Amino acid sequence: MTALASKTASLWQHKPRVQVTTQKITSSLSVVIDRVPQAQPTHLAPLSSTLAARVSEFLGSESLTGAQGYDVALVEHGSNRSVAFATVLHAEGSDFQSRTRLAPSALEKAAFLTRVHVAPDAPKGTLAVLLYAALRQARSWGRTLGAFLMVDDDTPLARQYQLVPLAGVPRLDVSGAHAYRAKSQRLDLLLHRASEEAREAGQPLLPSFLVTEVLDTIHHLFLDKVGQTSFFQAVDSGTLTREQYVYALTQMHLFVRYTTRLLGRCVGHSPTTELRTHFISHLKGEINHEIIIEKDLAHLGEDVPYVKELAQPNLPTREFMCTQESAIAFYEDPILLLAAPLTAEGVSGHLGQLFMDKLNACVASWGVKEPQKATHFLGSHIEFDSGDDGHWQGNLELLAQHLKHELELRRFLSMLRVCVDATLRQWDSYVGDVDLFSAQPVRA
Repeated sequence: MTALASKTASLWQHKPRVQVTTQKITSSLSVVIDRVPQAQPTHLAPLSSTLAARVSEFLGSESLTGAQGYDVALVEHGSNRSVAFATVLHAEGSDFQSRTRLAPSALEKAAFLTRVHVAPDAPKGTLAVLLYAALRQARSWGRTLGAFLMVDDDTPLARQYQLVPLAGVPRLDVSGAHAYRAKSQRLDLLLHRASEEAREAGQPLLPSFLVTEVLDTIHHLFLDKVGQTSFFQAVDSGTLTREQYVYALTQMHLFVRYTTRLLGRCVGHSPTTELRTHFISHLKGEINHEIIIEKDLAHLGEDVPYVKELAQPNLPTREFMCTQESAIAFYEDPILLLAAPLTAEGVSGHLGQLFMDKLNACVASWGVKEPQKATHFLGSHIEFDSGDDGHWQGNLELLAQHLKHELELRRFLSMLRVCVDATLRQWDSYVGDVDLFSAQPVRA
């Protein structure tokens, strides 16, 4: 992990993410993803030995100096033969930036696709599958644009994906080769067209591959960042104040008390017995959880009736609540609602015992006897939500059965991004909204 390998890493329990993974992407192809781009990647050698393997529309032999991203290869089932390869990079710091001379700030939402190779005898639709496999990695990073260095012609690929030349970037003249242009297009359009082209070529993307982007997105945009939020930083440093903790419990109560009612709607809107059974089980695991918060507050001697009857959500809490309420009350879609528990339970499902030890130490420092009686809610959710049989893992497994097409995936990811943004700001607000309580005088 990147961000969580910092100061707060020990508060969390994470399975290490391996550098190289292999997944089935279609019925005849697997995708090999290397999270660190290699100057001479293993899977490029058998392709580059054939001159025609490199897709001629793309400018080749780019430098990887300073670039961040992934190598992606497609391998045939059975023969284990590599039939396609590409590298997808953060556009800033890449050869795309050095050749276009665009400012890093202009490229922060772009991903650069390069070193594109496809074997001459690769199955029909292989290039579309490769483009999807590579560019969807960029979407999980939070990127919204694809960037390319391609020949300055109206090529079939440029037409198929409606690639637009960047008007502000001069043509690139490469000695002994074509003239090239910097081109771009939105990732949502690129991924839609790649998915459709693959399907039409008899290479539909497997749902089991599609849903792994949900987990990648949660890791890149949420789990790698939540440990840096103000609440967890304050717990780790021992600076969390009583007032900040009470405020956090108050805000949690405001949305937790609706969980069973929302899950009840999920039961009512589930079209299958299997789906209803899942949400009934999840509902049973959430009954009266807000009462645990009330008991934590009571042990601290706080005004529980105020929290139950008068307190109101702050802005990020309200945004999180509106997201899950719209998913099931307006869209009446229990699968779409899963975006909310994946983020909320993604925190508690990945906390370690050291977090509870440090939180209890903070509570004890306020003069509270038996501090564990004031931290039961967060402690209990570590048990409820973590592990292979916890709520979080169960929701991921359910998604793998129901997100079957790129459109369904894109719809879910849109809702997930809203939940992620709101949840990160929630954990910041628990301290930031009342940070005066931990303020220190400036030394003269």
